[in-house]
Amino acid sequence: MTTEKEKTGISDSVALDINKYPITTNVFIWSPTSIFIYLLLHVLSFLIPSLMILTFYSGALNSDLITNWWRILFILLDIMVWWWIYLLSSLFLGKLFLIILGLIHKPREGLFKVDKNDRDYYFYCLRYTIKKFIFWIWNNFCFPWVSNLAFKVCNMRADFKSTMFDGWSDLEFIEYGNNIMIGQGAIVLSSMIIGDHLLIKKVIIGDHVVLGGNSITCPGTVIGSGATLGVWASTHIGQVLEPDWIYIGRPAKKYKQSKTIYEESKKESELGTVRRLVDTGERAPHTVKRYVKKDMVLIAIDNLEKLYDKWKESIKVKSRRELKKKYKMSKKEIKRKKVEEF
Repeated sequence: MTTEKEKTGISDSVALDINKYPITTNVFIWSPTSIFIYLLLHVLSFLIPSLMILTFYSGALNSDLITNWWRILFILLDIMVWWWIYLLSSLFLGKLFLIILGLIHKPREGLFKVDKNDRDYYFYCLRYTIKKFIFWIWNNFCFPWVSNLAFKVCNMRADFKSTMFDGWSDLEFIEYGNNIMIGQGAIVLSSMIIGDHLLIKKVIIGDHVVLGGNSITCPGTVIGSGATLGVWASTHIGQVLEPDWIYIGRPAKKYKQSKTIYEESKKESELGTVRRLVDTGERAPHTVKRYVKKDMVLIAIDNLEKLYDKWKESIKVKSRRELKKKYKMSKKEIKRKKVEEF
């Protein structure tokens, strides 16, 4: 009897080139159960702040507004509190629903038929419904670190120092390292539609990894610490990227070691600024006026010269003042003598 992997020709030991297969990130369907869960989460999330709002207004209308006028001044603060309660309620309830679904059917990796009758695919869609509810709310928050918090709640490892809000990421079976950066438009996939099957395979991204803009990280990819996936590059399924290497192309291939690029840029900076000619692609030297810190002796000499110039100027001013003073004294003396003679 043939298995699903044999039908599709996919096995764990074979690395697939994604260019041979149609790819989509829209892998879940809206079943009646998922729609009910989605609406229920919205209603329950609004319920707690709505009760607080109704309690506030009933108390405000029944009280004496003349004596309690100061309470109206805090209406903006109340609105912020209600908003925060709605956000926290959505996060708490979403996490609670995920725990319940996990107890009913544990999430697992594998290749599953895109069919409602497939239990793994069905519960995958339910989990995705809940996680999309969480992220659609928290991604519109004013602070970027809340996306990292939502990742943690959805059982995905992510630190708060990583820049992750510019790209698009799947919401499960991904382990992010520390201090990573996801470029604008980059896609990280732990699941993928291949034909009429859904492939789910864990993605592991090491520390200090950079995913270039519009790059694609496919399911099962393991990226070593310090590696860089170039702009528009894409990995194949199950590909392993070695640490401290730069990968480019589709599928991604080794380009240069990060250390080599650093040493080359350092040599170029020592020789002078180099620019690349657009027409030929050649590198040509380019002189740029830079601020260079002077030697301490030269700085002292410059300061001595300035002090000497100031001293000379002060001597000139002093001599002028003395001449003026002598002139005034001589003028007064002449007037006094004229008066005495008269």
